[in-house]
Amino acid sequence: MLEKEADSKGADNLEIKYELSFIAKDGSVLISRGIVKDAFPKGKGFGYDTFQKREEICISKRSTFLPEDILRARCKIWKVLGEMAEDVRCIAHTRIGVEKTSFPWNEENFSTLESEKKCTYQIKSIKHDAPLISVDLSLTGGLSCDEIIRFELSLQDESIKFSTLQLSLVDASGNRVECNQDEFWFDSLAKSKQFTFFFAKEKLLAKKSIYLQGDLLSLHWEWAFSKGVVLEEIEEVRYESTTAENKIPDVENVKNEKKVPLSYTLSDNLKSLSDKQFLCDVTLKTKTSLFPAHKIILSASSPVFNEIFSSDMKENDSDSVNIQDLSDDAVSGMLLYMYTGHVEDLSWENASHLYVAADKYAIFSLKNICSSYLKECLSPSNACLVLLLSDLHADGDLKYAVQDYILKHVKDVVNSDKWKLLMECEACCRNRVSPVQIIFEGLLSYICHTCVKTWLYTWACVLNVEKNS
Repeated sequence: MLEKEADSKGADNLEIKYELSFIAKDGSVLISRGIVKDAFPKGKGFGYDTFQKREEICISKRSTFLPEDILRARCKIWKVLGEMAEDVRCIAHTRIGVEKTSFPWNEENFSTLESEKKCTYQIKSIKHDAPLISVDLSLTGGLSCDEIIRFELSLQDESIKFSTLQLSLVDASGNRVECNQDEFWFDSLAKSKQFTFFFAKEKLLAKKSIYLQGDLLSLHWEWAFSKGVVLEEIEEVRYESTTAENKIPDVENVKNEKKVPLSYTLSDNLKSLSDKQFLCDVTLKTKTSLFPAHKIILSASSPVFNEIFSSDMKENDSDSVNIQDLSDDAVSGMLLYMYTGHVEDLSWENASHLYVAADKYAIFSLKNICSSYLKECLSPSNACLVLLLSDLHADGDLKYAVQDYILKHVKDVVNSDKWKLLMECEACCRNRVSPVQIIFEGLLSYICHTCVKTWLYTWACVLNVEKNS
């Protein structure tokens, strides 16, 4: 989010172009939503409600986004009218305070623990020996259902804003069985939280020799507590002459051509090497075409190509790489991006092919551009195909966006021609997983995290369509 302060000097309504992005340690772009133009009144801001899923940054792609546990964000701003006399580069530093702790919790005589009786553990700060959070363990339930193991968290240090936990059950051999992984936000209105243990009491008693040896429930806790920002400072401000790289781009239509900032001179020179096939030392072979290229460019752009050319893989000993599973357009578009940082003339079809190529060769910035385009172009006729694509490539962010779209347009989706084709394909799948099964299972998983009413409405619509068809 970019915001103009209410007491800022200058025009009341300032029009600028800007680009927000996450970058790697070397300055290369990991994800960008492209260049946007907006007019900023005083006290107002613009940005993105969803820029990148936190689960991807903090967990699934942590090594990419958080090397050394540092997230690097960049905001580039250009004037719309007039020229800038000089470039100004400002480097700011924000530090978030985190305290981590881990400990065992052993509850004796667990089988005799009565319902609603609380067992309490108080977590204290390792640094100051002051209480942080108290945890109450209790059983809820009755004769007609399994007794549920419930934990209630009560905040003791009100300066804590956020907390994460990983809870494991320790078996008789001392091995840890991961059970719960969760996170909690606290504020003045929410000072307590609850969650349910993965195992019910009856399930533990049924495997008492494994999980309750000596009638002892043994748990291992790993916690992280954050009190928010502990440091904000400007590290450095640099003034430089305006360079070609930092001049405002002429491209307006970011939907049809998306760019990642790259020195235009270098970009042009690299493209010239590719166009002239000058000093090429490798050829990419598709089923129908040959694409001369340079190993050093491919290796710098893709960790997969880097591994191919630096390891003992078969392709390392030859001057060619066989890519039989990608189309000519996909390989051509991938090479254009590798050499220039540009993606041109995107359509739904070539964006989906380019997405597959980017995922195969781990070109994450290109994959993100294609994923953003596919989200923008979702329609009832292609939503199911994009959902299958996201499932095939384990792209949680894209999958979530498509599932949300399908639920909001379920009648149009199940009435589309593509849906009918998928239903025909369903009849041919027999002993293997069908596309329709993938779609329904994906939607069901998504619905379980949203709302039962939405689930009921969705299936009512589907059944109504099938009834009338």
